[in-house]
Amino acid sequence: MAPEQTIEQTIGIVGAGVAGLSCAAALSAAGQNLRLFEKSNGLGGRLATRRSEAGRFDHGAPGFSVGTPGFRTGAEHAVAAGSAAAWPGGERVLLSGAPGPVFVGLPGASGFARHLFAPPLTPARVHHGAAVDAIARRDGGWHLALGDRRTVVETLVLAIPAPQAAVLLAGLHPFADALAAVEFAPRLTAMIAADDGTIADDAPEGCTVVDKVIRQDALPGRAGAARWVIHATAPWSAAHIERDKPRIADDLVAALTGSTGALPGEHYRAGHRWRYALTTSPLGAPCLWDAETRLALCGDWCLGDTVEDAWHAGRAAAEAIIRG
Repeated sequence: MAPEQTIEQTIGIVGAGVAGLSCAAALSAAGQNLRLFEKSNGLGGRLATRRSEAGRFDHGAPGFSVGTPGFRTGAEHAVAAGSAAAWPGGERVLLSGAPGPVFVGLPGASGFARHLFAPPLTPARVHHGAAVDAIARRDGGWHLALGDRRTVVETLVLAIPAPQAAVLLAGLHPFADALAAVEFAPRLTAMIAADDGTIADDAPEGCTVVDKVIRQDALPGRAGAARWVIHATAPWSAAHIERDKPRIADDLVAALTGSTGALPGEHYRAGHRWRYALTTSPLGAPCLWDAETRLALCGDWCLGDTVEDAWHAGRAAAEAIIRG
């Protein structure tokens, strides 16, 4: 096993979703030294883009609404940088509703996340494939176990779903108890590419399985083959959360089309499981911060379940850390 590495005056951020990236960007702009640990190979969390031979699929949050001046300024900067575009009519299809203008990332949803990772975030060091298995607090630092690696940071930010943070903090910090009040609903999702006209653009009336159908090649900047993302209802998703991904896709396509087999001109089908997709009972505070142990928690679940909620939560955590 590799020896522990002591990092003095370093902030470790676990999770490179929008909350983690927003926190990292604000801290980096303030001159803070940090490391970002992400278990996947990408950035953005549910602002996810699946690349396939059939084209891109935005199989998580289809876009993001803009309600507050600060976040609107950030969205406009992303548009100017070519990392986002306005989505006319997007408020009618966003999973959580939209209080204001709606945007999508370019060339896919994760493009907005990569924009958050752009300068002034250049001092940050990001570690992909870095799943944090356990944490401990001793000798004035936070000790992180990442497989067979160990690292130590002075300040720790957990920008991950509340249930995952609660597991890491169980028996270690009272924040674990505060997180018990946060509740989620899952979202099962299918991606399919087929001949134009094969898939309806709306769920059948009275359907209890399919919630939203989002035509991918109709989104801004998504020209190409006809392809769709199908989102299941929250109750159906909860009832079938452990179903394997190929069957998730098969069941959602069948509920939408009535066919249990391959569709005419079909050339791609895949399923995905979002276990913590929708916050049904948020924390009700922008973030959690313990100045004594230098521990912060943030995520969309602090305020709601939107991309904007995640952005605000990340910034709130950064501001608390800077204030000390």
